[in-house]
Amino acid sequence: MMIKLRKRILKMPGFTLVETMVMLALVGFLTTVLLISMTSIFSYRAKAASRLLVSDLMLAKKTAETTQVKSGVIFYPVQEKYVVYTSTFTTPMADPVNRKPMIRDFTKGEHRNVDIVSAAFPAGTEYIEFDPLGRNTSGGKAVLQYGSDSYSVWVEDNTGRAYWTKP
Repeated sequence: MMIKLRKRILKMPGFTLVETMVMLALVGFLTTVLLISMTSIFSYRAKAASRLLVSDLMLAKKTAETTQVKSGVIFYPVQEKYVVYTSTFTTPMADPVNRKPMIRDFTKGEHRNVDIVSAAFPAGTEYIEFDPLGRNTSGGKAVLQYGSDSYSVWVEDNTGRAYWTKP
């Protein structure tokens, strides 16, 4: 009876200790690769936010030229947002895509948790304004950051040319 029981136990399907260890190592490796790729997926946020800011600056400049009314961008770093305005700070421009006010809030949506580290424009102000000819009095820069990834958005003096760089 004991011999039959032993033969039955030996024939039972299952995994050996070596097979189990190999599977655990493989699962651990795949988990590590997945976590690394997930962090790089979200690293696009600062770059995308800086590109959005450059396009919003160019829209403000073009709007000032076409409507002959001052337009610009005012930053609120503490609230992590900026507003594209026309005429006065209190008049947000309508987004050409969805016709909603152009208030870019980095506390929600696809740019959530992007930090406006600084915004330094003429005479230490936190806004940049374009006259009816599309010129600005002086340049400056804004720094956007997500995690360890940061980008600087520059606006040149007088020309209003905007571009982003990675410091």
